[in-house]
Amino acid sequence: MQQKVQIQIVTWNSRPYLEQLFAGIAAQHGIDYTVLIIDNASTDGTVEWIEKHIIQNQTGKKEVLIKNEENRGYAGAHNQGFEQCAAPYVLTLNPDAVLEPGFLEHATTAITADASIASIQGKLYQILPKHGKPGIIDSCGLKMRFFGQIVDTGQNTTDKGQYASNRLIFGPTGAVALYRTAALKDVRERNGILDERFHSYKEDVDLAWRLKQAGWKSLFVPKAQAQHIRQVKKGGRNERDERVKLLSQHNHLLMLKKNLALRDWWRIPWIIIYELLKLAYIILFEREILKAYKIVVSHKT
Repeated sequence: MQQKVQIQIVTWNSRPYLEQLFAGIAAQHGIDYTVLIIDNASTDGTVEWIEKHIIQNQTGKKEVLIKNEENRGYAGAHNQGFEQCAAPYVLTLNPDAVLEPGFLEHATTAITADASIASIQGKLYQILPKHGKPGIIDSCGLKMRFFGQIVDTGQNTTDKGQYASNRLIFGPTGAVALYRTAALKDVRERNGILDERFHSYKEDVDLAWRLKQAGWKSLFVPKAQAQHIRQVKKGGRNERDERVKLLSQHNHLLMLKKNLALRDWWRIPWIIIYELLKLAYIILFEREILKAYKIVVSHKT
């Protein structure tokens, strides 16, 4: 029987998360799946642990490990997996995420019910509900504000049942996202299904935007649940290192340059105002980030 889902994991020095990651995968039943792990030149024992505990202990021959000799980034590594995916659906799964039982079953049921759906976002928690206590939400899907900023719906809020129904969204966060393989191939561009110029950060937003422009839909399915522990905490700007801020700003500008179109005429004035205010802040307090603007101008879209 052909597998229905390819679970795709990109690791980079992810050793502390592996036990719970694979425990969550093992808890998925009722769906035929395979697991493809692409390692980006880890040096912390990640590869050795996977080879010993996952690859060598295979019973159903479900797991495959690709070992990159260099860090190809989130986008480049996932593109390796997309290129060889034979399943109709692919789940991108961060090492710092843990699937709850039934995640795959609920997500695949929803995506197979409507051929226009390209992606599924489950309900991701930072802290899971436990012993009658409500959970803390990490993401219920990506949302674009009127001035172009992308945020995770519900992030850092207490789950009081406000996100309990299926609904259409802008797109899924790439940490745990189920995609229709045919939809990914439909929007593939010269830089890959995930634009490899992004390397890491916001490449999932760019993909969501391109899928939306191509007429595909994205659905939030709250019964599909997972925990996202986050290796990189979002926090405020002052808490992020300069490399992260530079890459984040570069990717944000590249995303706008690529995807803004005439259909966005109503939001463009608000985006311009927001971006000018941000530029003024960067000139005053973060001048080293200005190089992001120069790099983006040189990119061809």
